[in-house]
Parts: sequence; C-alpha cells; structure tokens
Amino acid sequence: MEARFIILHSDDPSEILLATTLIRCLKTQVEGALVYSVVKETYKWLLESNPYLDDIFVFQDNPKELVDILKDFLPDYLIDLDGGREVRRFKNRLKVLDFTINRRNPVDQWTERAFGTCALFDVQDDGKGQQFVPVNKGLDMLPSEFLKGFIVLSLDHNAKERPISDDQIIELVVMTEKPIVVTGNSFNRDLANRISQSTGCAVFPTCGDITDSQIASIIGSSKGVVVFDSLWYNLADTIGVKKLIITGKIDLEKLKSTALWARSLFDTNDAGNSI
Repeated sequence: MEARFIILHSDDPSEILLATTLIRCLKTQVEGALVYSVVKETYKWLLESNPYLDDIFVFQDNPKELVDILKDFLPDYLIDLDGGREVRRFKNRLKVLDFTINRRNPVDQWTERAFGTCALFDVQDDGKGQQFVPVNKGLDMLPSEFLKGFIVLSLDHNAKERPISDDQIIELVVMTEKPIVVTGNSFNRDLANRISQSTGCAVFPTCGDITDSQIASIIGSSKGVVVFDSLWYNLADTIGVKKLIITGKIDLEKLKSTALWARSLFDTNDAGNSI
C-alpha cells in the first residue's frame, strides 16, 4: 500500500543536505513509500539529482504558495523539518497529519532529531551518510590547464567576516602554487579578482558567475577544497572530495601547513582537516 510522505525543508542548506539521509531511509525502509520534498527554489539543486525522491515541489518565498497544489496531491503525511512558527499556517491549511522536528533540544544531533520525527514509522539511520550526486555543469568554462587537476578555494563564510584577512588568503594562494578555482558569491568578486591579479599563479575566479549547482560540480571534479563555510565542507565530504575548513585565526606557520596540505593533494590521499 502506498504512503505519500511530504518532507518540508528549512531554509538552511546544510540541513537540507543532512536530510538526504532521512529521505533515503524513508524510501527504502517504509514499504510503498513515495517521498516528496518541499523546498525553496534557491536550494532545489541540493535535491534535484537525489535518486530516492519521487518529486520535488518548489516555492519562491513561502511554502503556502503550494497549498492548493499539495491539497490536490493528497499526501498521507507531512514531515516538518523546518519547525518554525511561520509554517504553521501552511500546515493548518494543508490539513495533513504532520510530524514536526524538535527544535528545542539542541543537545541532540540534527540527524537524530530528524529521525526522531519519524519514530512512528520505525525508520532507522542506515549509517550510509548524506546523499548528493553533482551534475556535470560548468566544467567546460575552466581553462585547459585546469583539466590536469585543480583545487577549489571557496570565499563563502558562515560568520560575519572570514577568520583570516584578504592578504593572508592571497599569501595562501601564492604558497600553494597550484591551479585554483576561486568560488563565492558576487560580493566576493573583488577579492577573487585581486587574488588572480596579485599572485601570478594559475587562478580562475568564478565569484558571481556560476550557480551553486555549478560550484558543486566543480568541487566534485577537484582534487580538494579549502573552505570557510560548513555547507561546502559537508558537501565535499558527502561526495568524497578532500577538504579543509578554516574556522579561526591562523598564524604564518598554520598558513604554510594549509598550503602544504593543498599541494599534497596532487600526489597523495591525505584526509581532510580543520584549522
């Protein structure tokens, strides 16, 4: 017998990526499960290649845009992984039995709370981790010399400002001495251009020119990534790319060790780290 699950995601891309474990386990462990995601258009790329989703419903600003469509769709259950007050009206209008993630217990890991939301269905974490398959997009824009191997430097960051200065980033690139694709949003473009112009190295700035999906594809084809942002760190981990995240202030010696780690990716299989 079919059971239609609608999963409502939050606007946190890291949580959407984490939720792919639950999506897989619902699909494979609940007999007759049909699994659908409701997600903001901005983050659809994180789920569009997921083999365990039967479909994706996207909204622009608020999930209430989809109320009439989902009512006609006749879902059986709503798994609310957002848990915010602003989605209550959406759920009330949808009138489907819903299960909401516990946002009041930050001690538990998010994945544990997500699976706890589905306790009624006896869904267990299979231990296989997150699911993401990058779509080959944007690789044809890279210079030919980069096809022999490159690393990615992401300028996106979680905090109000990056933990190291622009000058330190430039120094890191100079010491790395390997082809580097610099990614980030349009606000990072000036720094990306400065890196390219100041280092004399093989640097290809893409900030503001490519989509997040294209960034994911480039990361998937790279030898490794240096990041300041947990999303790109987790995504690299999910697709098996070597990664290093810089989370705090670093001195010259740690900057050198970061450059050595990046250079080593061209001839070793060193695991990812954090600094």
